[in-house]
Amino acid sequence: MLTAEQLEQYREKGYVVLEDVFGAEEMDRIRGIIDAYDLEGEEALKRGSKGFNNIPNQINFTCNLTRRDKELESFIGDQRFVDLTTGVLGPDIRLYWDQSVYKRPEAKRDFPWHQDNGYVPTDPVEYMTCWLALDDATVENGCIWIQPGSHHQGYIEHVKTDTGWQCYFGEDPGMPVPLRKGSMAVFSSLLLHRSTPNQSDGTRKAYVIQYSVDGARNPVTGTVFDNGPLIAKDGRALLA
Repeated sequence: MLTAEQLEQYREKGYVVLEDVFGAEEMDRIRGIIDAYDLEGEEALKRGSKGFNNIPNQINFTCNLTRRDKELESFIGDQRFVDLTTGVLGPDIRLYWDQSVYKRPEAKRDFPWHQDNGYVPTDPVEYMTCWLALDDATVENGCIWIQPGSHHQGYIEHVKTDTGWQCYFGEDPGMPVPLRKGSMAVFSSLLLHRSTPNQSDGTRKAYVIQYSVDGARNPVTGTVFDNGPLIAKDGRALLA
């Protein structure tokens, strides 16, 4: 999946953008599946259900989708993901985490600067995040912003705020990463990133898929993560 130039950029800047990885028809199918789970969660929020960082009519995170849907489990084990992850992380790859993030027009606040590691510590400390645009992600509707090269700082302590964990409070605005439907921002879990308010008339829809080496664990508890399937063993796809 990554050329030598892209791999160098990933290592030096902490991210790479992969354009048009998935076609419109494929994205429509995957988005349709996720839409149903998001709607279920949104309705629960409106009835009073609670979820960390979930706010009815604003932003909804729907986690562990592959545990609920066999088609999504097959999708995250697609050969394209296997080639991408094994080319960067190594031959044995497991899904670390997956969640949809639907940011609605009423979402007026930034989702603050953070590293993905800021939510749960991991060993090894670095894993890969694939931020997939289910529809076009634009500056207007709240695409992600990044600080290229910030992953070289290593893990940074985070502070819990009313909008999520935050580790950077400076003035650097970062760089926006608009994405066409079916494109992905692929970045290190140590890269500083945030997203801005949705100022459009539609919902910004993303599927966040994260991969780690098999056997990654929580260094505090010693527990080996088991949030999703093994997708590659000795470099070979297991689910495709």
